[in-house]
Amino acid sequence: MKLKKLIYTAMAIGTIASASSCGSGNSSAPACEFSKKLPVGVQLYSVRTDLEKDFYGTLKAVKEMGYAGVEFTGDYYGNTPVQVKRWCTELGLIPFSSHIPFQQMIDDFDKVIEENTILGVQYLVFPYMDEVSRPGIDPEQFAKTVKLIGECGKKAAEAGFQLLYHNHDFEFVTMADGTVGYDYIFSQNDRANLQNEPDVCWVDYAGYNPVELLQKYSGNIPVVHLKDYKLEGKLSSAPYALIGVTTDNSMKDDGGWFEYRPLGEGQVDLKAVIKASIEGGAQWLCVEQDEPSMGLSRLQSIAKSVEYLKSLDLM
Repeated sequence: MKLKKLIYTAMAIGTIASASSCGSGNSSAPACEFSKKLPVGVQLYSVRTDLEKDFYGTLKAVKEMGYAGVEFTGDYYGNTPVQVKRWCTELGLIPFSSHIPFQQMIDDFDKVIEENTILGVQYLVFPYMDEVSRPGIDPEQFAKTVKLIGECGKKAAEAGFQLLYHNHDFEFVTMADGTVGYDYIFSQNDRANLQNEPDVCWVDYAGYNPVELLQKYSGNIPVVHLKDYKLEGKLSSAPYALIGVTTDNSMKDDGGWFEYRPLGEGQVDLKAVIKASIEGGAQWLCVEQDEPSMGLSRLQSIAKSVEYLKSLDLM
């Protein structure tokens, strides 16, 4: 595991400039706001329909935008992991992480390890908890699921990977004993077996301060999901449950209106988030936009996020 970490660190360093290069001698360039730069990847869920039509072409477009790496969704749209890895190598993209459906981890962990060894990723991610397992629903089932996550993390570590937990908003409910569900997940597991991949959109949407969460779990957050959004009112249903309900990709119900936005076009304090991520030892920033908005396509949306990060001299 230490050797793999050193290899990935060396690869990532090759994709970024040091903080001392901010401005690159151009007096019109932005002043440095951050102590260093991190490699920036993209969660490929953001461009899933493009991948389905043209996997290679989409990876090529992602690389040309300036992204250093990709995080997979577990779906290769008919392509083999061998082929996907070959394309990433050809294009100079680092496959740093994979989101793996929990049931797949439970039912066929050997296949998960086999595929991701081929891809060469460093992080395996538990991306989503089904409703019956969530905190505040059935305490026994939640505790059982948290234990299973830890067991998967132990197996992942033994195979040379690091397991991360990616949150939505539902983890932030307060349980009967006063413990927040998100905190319980990590308090019950060895940090060597389970670390954090906070999605700052959902932390913010849940009513928590993403910067405070990043500071609280400092040192245990190798990947940070950068996601922005706009909210008016208050939805009576979770926005991700409403995906596809409207044709304009905004989420609407009787309580309010929600829209995923490119970075810098929403309400998350991204500068503070990025600063806390760097200070907390993050290794990757990962851009994600679940649905396009503002009249942009999926690819245009993640390209606009690149524009924002470049305006901060982070890419």
